Order: sequence, then C-alpha cells, then structure tokens
Amino acid sequence: MKPITKYAKSNGINIAYQVVGQGDFDIVFIPGWVSNIDMMWVDIKLSRFLAHLAHFSRLILFDKRGTGLSDRVDSLCTLNERMDDVLSVLNAVGVKKAIFFGHSEGGTIASLFAATHPEKTISLITFGAFAKRKYAKDYPWAPKPKERKSFYDTIEKEWGNGAKMGLETIMPSMASDTNYYNWFASYLRSSASPSAALALAKMNTESDISDILKNIKVPSLIIHRTNDIDVNVEEAKYLASRIQHSKFVELSGIDHCFWVGDTFSVLEEISEFITGTKHFSPIQTKNNTNAVYTKIDIEKTMLENFHYNLKLEEFARLCGRSLSVFKRDFDSLFNTTPFKWIKTKRLEYAKSLLIGSDLSVKQVCYECGFINNSHFVKSFKEKFKLPPYKFKKVNER
Repeated sequence: MKPITKYAKSNGINIAYQVVGQGDFDIVFIPGWVSNIDMMWVDIKLSRFLAHLAHFSRLILFDKRGTGLSDRVDSLCTLNERMDDVLSVLNAVGVKKAIFFGHSEGGTIASLFAATHPEKTISLITFGAFAKRKYAKDYPWAPKPKERKSFYDTIEKEWGNGAKMGLETIMPSMASDTNYYNWFASYLRSSASPSAALALAKMNTESDISDILKNIKVPSLIIHRTNDIDVNVEEAKYLASRIQHSKFVELSGIDHCFWVGDTFSVLEEISEFITGTKHFSPIQTKNNTNAVYTKIDIEKTMLENFHYNLKLEEFARLCGRSLSVFKRDFDSLFNTTPFKWIKTKRLEYAKSLLIGSDLSVKQVCYECGFINNSHFVKSFKEKFKLPPYKFKKVNER
C-alpha cells in the first residue's frame, strides 16, 4: 500500500518523504542516483522488498532535492546539502537516531552521514555502493573520463528511453523483459528531468568519500553482488577494508539493484544484521486476492501521473484500488475509459510541449508516456490533423 507523502523543509527546499511500518527499528532508505517514492510502490518487485523491510521496522523513504516529488533545484547540489535533506526528514518524523540503508550513490551519502553524524546513526547498511566514481591508480574500478562522457551523452540524448539507459548493466536479469524496460523508463522520467539527471550524474563523478571512511565508527554492513557490472565488487571490499566494525557480505548475482535477482538473500542479511535473525514472515502483497486498498483521489492522482508509461493495473495501484474498482470509479468520474482518457491527456500534453518547449519530437514522445515514436506520430496526426514535426514547425513561426 502506497504511504501518504509528506514534506520536510530543508533550508527552504521541500523534501518529500514517506513513513511506513511500525517496527522497533527506524530505517532511513537513501536511494541511488534518482528516485520517486510514489513510483517505488508501483513496481511489485521494489514494493515487495520495501514491505519486507517495513515488516520489522519503521521505514522512512525520501526523494533527494532535485528528484522525484521533492523540489527541483537549479544549482548542482553538494553532499553537505544532501545531508541537510536527511536531517530535515529526521526532524520532521521525530527520529533521534536511525539505521541508514544506502543504495549505490545513496550509499555514499549514507556513509558520509554516518561519519559526520555518529550521534544520529545506529548503524550503516550499503548495497552496491562505491567510494568514488572517477578512475584513479589507487581506485582502478571506477569509470574513466571517456566512459563518464559517454554516459552524460546518453542522458542528454536518450533520457527516458529504457532501452538506451543501461538496464542491461544495472539489471541484467531483467534486460530481456520489455515491460520492465518500459516501467524503468517511466521511473527515470518521474524521478528527474534530463538536466537534473545530468547534474546529479556529474555530482556523483566528483564525489569522493575515500578519506572519511576511517571516521565511520558505527556497525556497518556492506553488501555487494559478485558480478555486479555497474559497480565492481572490489569497490565494496575497498569500503569494508576502511570502515571499522564493518561486515562485508558478497552475494552471488549480477544485478546492481537489490530488488531484482535474489532479493531474499539481501533481506536475510539485512534482517540478521538488524534483528539478529534471518527469518521473517511472508508479506502479503496487493497481488493477493485478500488485498486491502486505501482509496485515493483518482482525478488528482491521474492528473499527476498520466504522462508516465504505466500499465492500467499500475495506475489502479497508484489510486489505491483493485483494477475492477478502478475502472468502475473512473467511468463514474470521467464518463469514459481510462485508456481513452489517458491517450487524450497525453496528446494534449504533447501539444503543449511542442509549442512551449525546446524538446524534440522524440523527446516529447517519451515525456508524454508513449513508448513508440511511430505510434505517437500517428495518434497525434489523427487528433490534431498534422504530424508533430509539422505542428512544431508551424508553431515556431
């Protein structure tokens, strides 16, 4: 069930956060590169993993400034500002001390926070984390400048195109699943704009926590998969060798993202580290026939999310309804089907972007939730009597 989203103030910036679970342990999850805490609950794999964590904890999720539901910012953020975001969420929730779980780039922030604020840190958990993202002789596993430049170019040219954004690198086990490609593309688009994603990627390249690792004194669990393509397992060993009181766990697998592949082993290690036991009860998910839904305002939710490439079942989940109830309530409210309404909204949004933005037709296609440019062009022409290329050119005059 998607939790209610609230906002904390961090030096005038609104930081979106959610709290779920009523366990004895407060866990603050710091996501990687970009995120959207609402969209996390749309994907059954990720939401199931989070539900397991919330079963034995009070789980606190948030979107870093510039990402997801938090305020967009113009300037390149610093790691210190990222830590201010964490502090603002802790204060808003009323947490004095917590366990910090950081994934990928989130592991960098979690580690820095643990070193800087030991009085607020019970323990540290990282998955797929690294010390820096720039090649050095003493850190040969990080990308070289040419590789990062190629990554930047991909962000600028192909943002939101799941097939081009490296799913085969960060989730190799899902690379042949077209539907998951499409969901991941929607997740990226909902998490950050192309310029924000690029700025964050560049910030990650310049971040280096090598020198602060020795200052981490809290118990730490460093988890990494052996054949992670995106972040080499040696990088996790580097972290563990420099953090006192750390436990390094190497799990078999190829995925950089913890919620795909063998997630059970990851949950076991986290559970044992926090509670002392690897065993936990199965979690019922919304796929179960006995699922309980909390109804959410359909109109507001659909207006905020129609431009994301989601399945109808996923829109229903966002609205807190089973698919059948969603269709019934939607028809009562809009007097049409979800499919027709979504298509119309996407085309109207595409029209406004073609008139009022510098996005190319292909970028507009992805931004509006379409996944096939040919289908987008055909649909646009049927509704507005001109293909989008000509429509854009006419309105540039």
